[in-house]
Amino acid sequence: MKSSFVLAWRQLTHHRMKLVVAAAGVVVAVMLMLVQLGIRQGAMDNSVALTRRVTADLVVVSPRTKTIFQAASFPRRLLYRLPAHPDVARVQEMYLAQARWRNPWTFLEHPISVYGINAERPLLDLPGYAERSDELRLKDHVIFDGRSRTTYGPVVETLKRDGRLETEVNRRRITVIGSINVGISITADGNLYMTPENFLRLFPGRSPGTVDLGLIELKPHTDANVIQRELQAFLGSEAVILSQSALVTSEENFLRENAPIDFIFGMGAAVGFFIGFVVVYQILYTEVTNHLPQFATMKAMGFTDRYLLRVVLSQALILSVLGYIPGFFMAIWLYGVATKAIQMQFSMTWGRALMVWSLTLLMCGLSAAVAVRKAQSADPADVF
Repeated sequence: MKSSFVLAWRQLTHHRMKLVVAAAGVVVAVMLMLVQLGIRQGAMDNSVALTRRVTADLVVVSPRTKTIFQAASFPRRLLYRLPAHPDVARVQEMYLAQARWRNPWTFLEHPISVYGINAERPLLDLPGYAERSDELRLKDHVIFDGRSRTTYGPVVETLKRDGRLETEVNRRRITVIGSINVGISITADGNLYMTPENFLRLFPGRSPGTVDLGLIELKPHTDANVIQRELQAFLGSEAVILSQSALVTSEENFLRENAPIDFIFGMGAAVGFFIGFVVVYQILYTEVTNHLPQFATMKAMGFTDRYLLRVVLSQALILSVLGYIPGFFMAIWLYGVATKAIQMQFSMTWGRALMVWSLTLLMCGLSAAVAVRKAQSADPADVF
């Protein structure tokens, strides 16, 4: 094995420019696969970030709701029935809607997602939100999402300098008292968080008797699945109770069905794999063809086809390593560029890195298996 690897290395390095071109092809393939898969996962993770922040054990939604970002409302009175169950600790309502944010610097209006959430001990993981509950209870006081797009203006910078900002949402004067970092999604460019009372002030046409989500916290050491079935009987057919994990899964399925994330970015990764396969195959086939007399001589000396396969596979392994390492670091750099440009968080994961490394090995291995057939079919009598 060692001798086949040394031979493979010497053949590849004999023509340095060919080696550079081959490695560059693998770099492009690796980078394309990592970037496409990374953006796909990043878009999915950011789009379900809010549902993953739900700390409630169970969530009440309308049976007509397909995604919480377009939630159908249900009667608020249904939530009043739930505390009657002895294992229910707390129940909170949650409101969601789209509003028009007026950029106080450009005076242009932009759509923004608005969430009405209990300010005291909210059943969502919103660091810094509950700490400002006293201010949030004041009329028309809201919290801005610090990871919103820059189209809303230098809001975070202004809050750091002045402590607050006044602007208009739905043509109503509001006061932004601070920011928290939650994140945007493919369905929302920015977010505002406020109490349910301030939410209803922004949407005067909205009936206070309807809510978009109900959040249920159970007492410790209880079986959520059993209680879910028992609570469903309290609601009848007017609302549906889901576990937090089921809500996340439902959001992910909705995105896959209605936003072709998997197809678009999966196709991009497949194209990267195909590019790498073709480039590596062409290089290895050229190497085999150029050294065909040497391979034929080796066969005449008693070297087996398996040994020739090991030589070409060793070349493929060398190319995969030389291409993967720079491609990996270039992908990380592009993640940073995309995060800054799109304002959505993209990051490398060990699982994705190992998967693309496996695909790179498969890509180069398949190329080697196809290219080596030329050497295995070489007959010394025909070559000479």
